[in-house]
Amino acid sequence: MKFFILAFLLSLQTHGFSHETYFSFAEMEYDDECSCLEVTLTLSAHDLESYADKQNILHSTLEKDLENERNELGLIQEIILDGFRLKQNRQDIKLFYEGYELSEDGTCSFYLRSDKIVLTECTLFYGLFMDIYPEQQNKLNYKKEKDQIVYNYFVFKRENIIEL
Repeated sequence: MKFFILAFLLSLQTHGFSHETYFSFAEMEYDDECSCLEVTLTLSAHDLESYADKQNILHSTLEKDLENERNELGLIQEIILDGFRLKQNRQDIKLFYEGYELSEDGTCSFYLRSDKIVLTECTLFYGLFMDIYPEQQNKLNYKKEKDQIVYNYFVFKRENIIEL
């Protein structure tokens, strides 16, 4: 009997602390051919589905909404592009949605491309999910020539200047 009570209490503790962190990662690189930035944004599919549901954006399941073009665009515009924004010289840089990929490991990757930009610097706002999940941590890995520069984003630091 003591074993069952102990197992029950441990399961409650595990259940209560099962999702302590929220994360997303982005890789960004300047493409000389199009004079644009290419971005891969990878995040937890569970976090995206939960966030979309809390924002009343989700119509069905994440997978079904991503398969439906109208619902997919709502997710992209209202969540992804709202939480990942670029500016250059105080002007918004338009980002174009190129596609997505759901992986077996529970992550979802979104592929974005910017409008043409000047190769100087830009400001990246990366506050994805932070309005609901204050524990959210986002990380950008900017590939510059042979280097990789890492920028961290937290609820108290949602913007960084990126030297292109």
